[in-house]
Amino acid sequence: MSHHKLDTLYLMRLLVAIVRCGSFAAAAAQLGITPSKASKDLRHLEQSLGNTLLSRTTRRVQLTDAGELAYRQADQMIALHEQLLDGLQRRRSALCGELRITAPDLWGEVVLTPVLLRFRADHPEVRIIADFSNTPADLLRDNLHVAFRSTELGSQPYLARPIAVDDLVLCASADYLDRHPPLSEPQDLQQHPLITRCQEYSRHERWTLLAQGREILLEVAGELAFSSKKAIHQAMRQGLGIARLPRYLVAAELAEGVVREVLPDYRPKGTGFYALYTQRRAESALVGHFLDYVIEALTPS
Repeated sequence: MSHHKLDTLYLMRLLVAIVRCGSFAAAAAQLGITPSKASKDLRHLEQSLGNTLLSRTTRRVQLTDAGELAYRQADQMIALHEQLLDGLQRRRSALCGELRITAPDLWGEVVLTPVLLRFRADHPEVRIIADFSNTPADLLRDNLHVAFRSTELGSQPYLARPIAVDDLVLCASADYLDRHPPLSEPQDLQQHPLITRCQEYSRHERWTLLAQGREILLEVAGELAFSSKKAIHQAMRQGLGIARLPRYLVAAELAEGVVREVLPDYRPKGTGFYALYTQRRAESALVGHFLDYVIEALTPS
């Protein structure tokens, strides 16, 4: 193969991928090429620039000073190319391209999937790749456009856009409540079997309830404790006690009346759902339009 046919932008992407993934193999997998091709093409880039960019002595690849410069420039070239495509795309009104998304598994499955499917139906030119899992994502390394997370925002190096509030509800099955003494204040929870979310095999949990704007902190312990919200939901449905669950999981059953809200005047405090994305994605018409779409879909009318 004659070397001048290698596309500069591809070589820039290759360099960036190797640096972010930390290995030729992982970068090759991300770009859909073999590790030996990745290695050969990077050598070609080094020859054409007349500089060694990576020192391959250690287990991890390390940038040389020339490599550091090339990496920063490569990143900017890719960003400029994306902006060019984006600008052209804005002129043709159809959105196209690829959206790579991550979201927590249950929320992604139950809440986000229907929105993604509608978005795709409205924009058939857009490819969607969605990974639902609770492991923290690295937007740069995994080359993601958007990570949806329910999080108390720390000092992440990402831009965050509020998407929705993850509403929680204290609830029990209707037949459980018919068979047990009624509850009128939070203290009454101590007289009932609770189903809690376990972390590191502890059945103890802190529940924060809101009443007229003030917070009530409860230390609770479950007779049953599961790490999975689906399991907690099943146990609650079978009448085994009172649970704290995301409202989206029980909305249909609350409407039917088979599950009832407990202590409706003391609402569990929910967390915010945010879309996290990098500064570079902030420029993207596709990402911006997609987030507007999700927010509109999830905002109660």
